[in-house]
Amino acid sequence: SINGTTSTSTSPTNTYGLYAIPPTNTNSTIMSPSGYIQSRELAHSSSDQYFTTLVDGRPYLPNLTVDATDDASIAKVAMVTIILSAYISISKVNEDVCDKLYFEAEKGATFRILNVESIDWDEIIQAPMQQLTCVKVTGGITNALFRVSGFQQIIPSISSALSKILSFTVGTDTPPSSSSIDIHKLIIFDSILIRIFGAEGMINRDIETSTYAALCNADIAHQYLGRFSNGRIEGWLEGFQPLTFVDLNDECTSLEIAKEMARLHCLFEVPEGELKDHHGMEVGLWDQLSGWMEQALGYEEFRTEGDTERVKKLELDKIGKEVKGIIESFTAPPEDEKNDKSKSGIVFCHNDLLAANIMRDPATNKIQLIDFEYGGTNYAAFDMANHFNEHAGGTSVEENGHPDYTLFPELERQQKFCLEYVKTLKRLESMKTNGEKEVVIDNAQVHDEAMSLLAQVKEFILVNHLYWGLWAVNQAAEEGCEEFDYITYATNRFKEYYLRKAEWEKERA
Repeated sequence: SINGTTSTSTSPTNTYGLYAIPPTNTNSTIMSPSGYIQSRELAHSSSDQYFTTLVDGRPYLPNLTVDATDDASIAKVAMVTIILSAYISISKVNEDVCDKLYFEAEKGATFRILNVESIDWDEIIQAPMQQLTCVKVTGGITNALFRVSGFQQIIPSISSALSKILSFTVGTDTPPSSSSIDIHKLIIFDSILIRIFGAEGMINRDIETSTYAALCNADIAHQYLGRFSNGRIEGWLEGFQPLTFVDLNDECTSLEIAKEMARLHCLFEVPEGELKDHHGMEVGLWDQLSGWMEQALGYEEFRTEGDTERVKKLELDKIGKEVKGIIESFTAPPEDEKNDKSKSGIVFCHNDLLAANIMRDPATNKIQLIDFEYGGTNYAAFDMANHFNEHAGGTSVEENGHPDYTLFPELERQQKFCLEYVKTLKRLESMKTNGEKEVVIDNAQVHDEAMSLLAQVKEFILVNHLYWGLWAVNQAAEEGCEEFDYITYATNRFKEYYLRKAEWEKERA
């Protein structure tokens, strides 16, 4: 049963554990968003809720839908996914298992069908899932999050389930502990995170999940364990805690965030294939911004008459002119190629680094970024501008759309952040080129590049207000404002945009 609430979390990388072993099959390592689409098309012809395919190297159950109000439904998907994940991990080092694990898929398919159709899942999971505990996680407004705990106490049940699956697929009763992987080294955690998707229509979940899998494979994000119809299963960061606004304004913590941002920007490369074709090196920000603007203008009515009247006061036609002007200023051909803002610092960005999406282990001060669902190719300066704006908050249920812009970082703090970011970036770039050799940093060059970056950040602070303001308007139309006041949030973001724009224009005059 749901016993209360706790804070958002996911889990650090380990030597052992599910998917710690490099995949031996290329079909499981190629990032293929289309595999999810093809799996759903095939699943429509099956009445089996446990129909499973392998996409991005993890199990996908397109027919299994989780009810966020039913802890038994949440525990069921957790149990099935962990058993399947363990089975897949075992197959990677056991050829007998691997050869019989999958049915043949159609030629050209970007997924594999797991041979589990004869398994009586209800019989296997019914007893052990009763011992799992589901706790609702607070802090997210886009998704419904749950922590499922108790896996250590049911390892014997998981081992027994794996033996039964092996007897169906391999034709042997040999328990999984006799394979070259010990079940105790696979299930090294006690908790996992269940993410039930929200923001329907706002996020392409096939692209997002495939990208998340790639980030996990690159050791940037942590464990992706599997996906079901309306959500995903991830690892749990044991001992980690989400940052608070007080933490963001702590200088030591701020510098650690700068280092982790540099690590993401420098070390993650989008894999070749479908993901590369989607993300590419072309920034999607301007298409997203104009698309959200068009979407916002298209709503004639919102969930309530009061919401409709409040949106009218936002003067979206006026906002549309601001969006058009700012896009033109960034994408217009420059008079001097050295000042071409459209090609400056393009990397893979998180795009949503608010306090709740940054986890820290108090014992080690290690920082872990989470929730990459808005991630994509973008300007590094946008990622940084977004992070600075998020110091003000406003996105928690308690704040209900009211950011506190007195918490926006002072200029000196912004400068220190940029300096640490550039310094770390140069070290990482040098290590990529020269290996683990000692790196000599030119402090004067670092300073110049950091100040140039900060100048770009100031412009993107304006873009960022428009971006999340429009996001909030569209969320209000799709989700309503009962649980979170998206219209109030949009109002405050647009208000701050005009204030910051006036300051920026005054500085340039």
